Amino acid sequence: MSKAKKRIYNDSYLEYGFSYITKDNLQLPQCVICFKTLSNDSLKPFQLKQHLQKTHPTLADKGREFFESKERQAKRCRLDASGHMHAQNHAIVEASYVASFRIAQSKKPHTIGETLIKPCMLDCASIVLGKPAEQKLRDISLSNNTVKRPY
Repeated sequence: MSKAKKRIYNDSYLEYGFSYITKDNLQLPQCVICFKTLSNDSLKPFQLKQHLQKTHPTLADKGREFFESKERQAKRCRLDASGHMHAQNHAIVEASYVASFRIAQSKKPHTIGETLIKPCMLDCASIVLGKPAEQKLRDISLSNNTVKRPY
């Protein structure tokens, strides 16, 4: 049995709206518009161009600069362990866990977090730190069904 040819990404594929991600030492093409990841076998100019024309026909005539800006945006919001989004989500989960742990240590029902503690946190943050801080604290879950260990 012959091994399948492992294709490598070429920088010119960005003209078709594709960057790449690495998974299991394979470079997989990823559309910078819809973030769809294709197989390594699809790393051919014809198939990449076909995806662009069929899935994003209005963007088929866009230049390379447009796709470069989309690639920069995609790299900023990647959800891998190195991204900002991962660090932000980890902090929210950790804060949720710490608050729930303290409620459990005080032998109070978990509903006190949802009914008393979180509304107080939101009010204090709004008054002292402003609305942006309140919005960040809204993401912290204190529900018994959604709190998990942060690691």
